[in-house]
Amino acid sequence: MKALLIVDLQNDFVRPDGVLYSKGIERVITPIVSLVEKFKKEKAPIITTMDWHTAHDPEFNRWPPHCVENTEGASLVKELGEALKRYEGHYTIRKRKYSAFFGTEFDELLKRLDIEEFHVVGIATNICVLFTVEELSNREYRIVIHEKGTASYDEDLHRFAIRQMKEVLGAEIT
Repeated sequence: MKALLIVDLQNDFVRPDGVLYSKGIERVITPIVSLVEKFKKEKAPIITTMDWHTAHDPEFNRWPPHCVENTEGASLVKELGEALKRYEGHYTIRKRKYSAFFGTEFDELLKRLDIEEFHVVGIATNICVLFTVEELSNREYRIVIHEKGTASYDEDLHRFAIRQMKEVLGAEIT
C-alpha cells in the first residue's frame, strides 16, 4: 500500500508571519493540496507530521522558538487542514526532533497500516524531510519525493537534500 507523507506544513514555517518563514516557501501549498486530493480519491493513507515543541525545548538553543504545542504557529496551514477535514485515512505524528521516527509511534503506525511506498512532501527539505526519508530508506520503504511539494529556507541546501535523497537514499524524485 502507498501513503502520502506531509512533513511539517505548519504556520510557523509557511506563513509570512511564521517564526521560521522564508520568502516564497508557501509555493508548496498548492501542489501538496493537489496530492492530498489525489490520495483521498484513492482512499490511501495520508500522514502529516507536526513539529511539536514544549515552551522550553532544547532545540530552541539552535533555532528561535517555533511550533510550540497548541499554538497557532504549530497548526497545519489552513488549506491543508481544510483538505484533510473528515478524511478517515488521515493520521498525525507529533514530533520533537527532526525525524518523524524519534520518540514517536510512527514506526508502529506504518506497520499497522502495512505501508510499502511513501510519497513525500514538506518542509524543510534539508532537515525534517531529509532525516525522515533517511529513516524510511533504512527500513527499505520505496520513496517518491515530489520536489514541487518540498522547500527549504536555503535553495542550495534544498538542492543538496534532493540530491542526497536520490543518490544516497535511493528515492525517486518527481
